[in-house]
Amino acid sequence: MPDVKLNDLQKQRQDKLERMKSLGLNQYPQPNLSQKSSISEAREMMDKSVEVAGRLMSLRGHGKILFADLHDQTGKIQLFFQEKVLTDKMSLTKLLDLGDIISVCGEVFTTTAGETTINVYKFEILAKNLRPLPEKWHGLKDIEERYRQRYVDLIVNPETREVFKTRTKILTEMRRFLDDHGFMEVETPILQPVYGGASAKPFVTHHNNLDMDMYLRISDELYLKRLIVGGFEKVYEVSRDFRNEGVSRFHNPEFTQIEFYWAYVDYEVLMNFTEELVKHVIQTVKGDLKISFQGTDLDFTKPIERVTFTDVIEKYTGINIDYIKDENEFKNILKEKNLKVDMSGIYGLGACFDALYKEHVRPKIINPTFVCDYPAEMIALAKRKSDNPKKISSFQLLVCGTELLKAYNELNDPKDQADRWLEEVALEKKGNETAMQFDSDYIRALEYGMPPTAGWGMGIDRFTQFITDQSTIKDVILFPAMRNEEISTELDETQLVGLENPKVIIGQVKAVKEHPDADTLKIYQVQINKNQTLDIISSCKNIKEDNIVAVALIGSLVHAPEKGILKIKSTKMRGIESPAMMCSPLELGVDDKHDCVYILPQDLSDHVGESVNKYFKK
Repeated sequence: MPDVKLNDLQKQRQDKLERMKSLGLNQYPQPNLSQKSSISEAREMMDKSVEVAGRLMSLRGHGKILFADLHDQTGKIQLFFQEKVLTDKMSLTKLLDLGDIISVCGEVFTTTAGETTINVYKFEILAKNLRPLPEKWHGLKDIEERYRQRYVDLIVNPETREVFKTRTKILTEMRRFLDDHGFMEVETPILQPVYGGASAKPFVTHHNNLDMDMYLRISDELYLKRLIVGGFEKVYEVSRDFRNEGVSRFHNPEFTQIEFYWAYVDYEVLMNFTEELVKHVIQTVKGDLKISFQGTDLDFTKPIERVTFTDVIEKYTGINIDYIKDENEFKNILKEKNLKVDMSGIYGLGACFDALYKEHVRPKIINPTFVCDYPAEMIALAKRKSDNPKKISSFQLLVCGTELLKAYNELNDPKDQADRWLEEVALEKKGNETAMQFDSDYIRALEYGMPPTAGWGMGIDRFTQFITDQSTIKDVILFPAMRNEEISTELDETQLVGLENPKVIIGQVKAVKEHPDADTLKIYQVQINKNQTLDIISSCKNIKEDNIVAVALIGSLVHAPEKGILKIKSTKMRGIESPAMMCSPLELGVDDKHDCVYILPQDLSDHVGESVNKYFKK
């Protein structure tokens, strides 16, 4: 068969569409098919006449007979076109192509091979497929197209459709569980004059008529708690939230969250309730409490282990954070313990504890675990424990080193809340871009009195990712955030970008030397495998000896702020060759920072030379 270009195939299909017009056929008819049968129903209607509609996914035969496979959202069925039944209409089958949307009428029978089939006596083309479907839509080279053209992914990959059916079941079951326990679903503003409820960077927009900047919500927490003040005792919302931060395996700037708030209970009640809810959803959706995520078996039949934040940090680092009074003391202890923590952009003692936890502790928590009682500096909206005001009554559910949900007793003391927010404002002045804002209206609401309340928030995308065993959050979001298509067309389709690129490997800094001809540059000796080191030149100031870094080798692709995509090549910097590059958060695609090298977890030192994407979890 001669090689036919894609645009030639498209032209052939366009010609068929024009042929329909010349024959007096409606090219895009709108019949009333409200009474049609689904394909799954039709398969059970043996020897009866049925009408079905769907997409042609297979065509075979020629001349006086033609077989085809028709798919709809319930399944597939074989079609049998034959000239002795269709007579002069048989010639119209020459207008059919794979991917066409058609309706058919016919009688259901079973072939001698045992295949349930419709003997077609009438058919109509409802929508012509003008772009040939890919023969294969799997594999690394197509991964970006799959996300960008999700409609094609859904057509040709039934397993993709199953993931999103499961996502819907998860949301349905969570709603049902909350409804059955007396919670009321509500809606709160997406556009907010003051963003709050989480530590995150917002998207900013402007309301022209009101002439004021507004923010896409980062959380619905503060509005839901206003409803608790107003007299509702159990409320929840399934919300779209937005955070102007990095894209990673577990993060998307637009995501779905469930938050609920329950008056007159504490976080201990909430922990028991959470365990019941999570197990109910997993059992109902999966049919089993033993599931697997990326090769790790997870057993939810057992009671979920409960550990304190202080104890789990001491277990994995040997540091008792209860005795640390300020940031300087924290940094000194890190030096004593020879622990590397990326402190770039870290402000405040709570953020220091969080950075230590995320880098050296959280990745090691694999089995379902409640981590409880965080330091009060870490969550400005959480209530202090009455028996230990340095701690907050809080917990997170951790699985495979990743947070699935966060909960705590809600701070209802307006004076304490105002003071805690003033501390956040001070951190913002120091440069913390994710500090919480002072919301005076919320303080006013608390002054009317909010009953003791416990609250909870879960990212549905990430929870779905675990239940459906998907390696990246993009696989559970129908239309994930993507770079401009104009940029992506510059890519070699056989490669991936940034963190996902196999040529971006784990390296370890072994020595630091001054550049002989540039005060702002240093030469870093970076080990990239057991037998090889590279001298890499960089101007970034946050790199230290023994740091674990992501090294982009020659030929790899990384994200770039202006060009979009950068292909790494050997370059000279002030006369000295630099044969690779240590990646910034932006270049990896995990954040928008570009003025520093991204420091990887120290425990990846055992995997020097291997692709970063095999081990790194953001």
